[in-house]
Amino acid sequence: MNKSQIQEKTKKLLEKADRPNEFTKNLQEILKFYVDKEATKNYQRIIPDTGKFYGVPKPVLWVMATETSNFLKEEPAKSELLLKTLWSEGSYEARQIAGKSLEKFGAKNPKICLDFVSSVVPDLDNWSVCDCLAMYGIEPIVYSAPEIVLPLSEKWAKNKNKWIRRFGIVTLRGYKKIKITDKVFAVFNYAMNEDRPDVKKAVSWILRDITKKNPNEVAEFLTKWAKTNPSKDTKWIIKDGMKKLSNNEQKNILRLLMKGGEKYE
Repeated sequence: MNKSQIQEKTKKLLEKADRPNEFTKNLQEILKFYVDKEATKNYQRIIPDTGKFYGVPKPVLWVMATETSNFLKEEPAKSELLLKTLWSEGSYEARQIAGKSLEKFGAKNPKICLDFVSSVVPDLDNWSVCDCLAMYGIEPIVYSAPEIVLPLSEKWAKNKNKWIRRFGIVTLRGYKKIKITDKVFAVFNYAMNEDRPDVKKAVSWILRDITKKNPNEVAEFLTKWAKTNPSKDTKWIIKDGMKKLSNNEQKNILRLLMKGGEKYE
């Protein structure tokens, strides 16, 4: 990978940020130039729901995203149009670039970022773009202004669309670095009876991620759910989500599940 070449191509591309048609055409030319057969196979294998994609390796996309992020910080007035143009191109790669580019931009420009994210969430159609947008577009804002994000996370977690529900849960990942509140667990409550695998996996993953900063709170939350004679899907979330708790906490939770008919191993 020629990093300096990618940087130069992206900088020239960004000169067309206020000309959407030219920008999109040039972006597509760049993406086609960096198509890789192995990346194509990987996308087809691990992201079966991916719609339009070129097959550009992630390292290339991340270099392009870094240059785009620098541009957003220098030209915030052009950010709305640029982000919209990137997203509207419609490919997996363009949407990954859009999401990743928000990582260093959103915390200082939360309104622009949240307005953009809220407008595109209905377009989510695979776990990879979903998680990218949540981790890089929302998580940095959670660190600095969780009270702004939490009502949105709740709304997303209650949505009928599974990808939006997953997105809402992944936005809670920011609590791996900050202290959690009861309101956060109220959002998790909406997802504990989830039966869609793509969402269940996100719930248990985020519970594991936030355990290091909030071990007692996660243990208490999962213990309460273990006492409710939970469904098969809820038991799966509990067992997968508790893996970063202490061995004693895990044994206690497993005993509770066993009382409700779960085999204790």
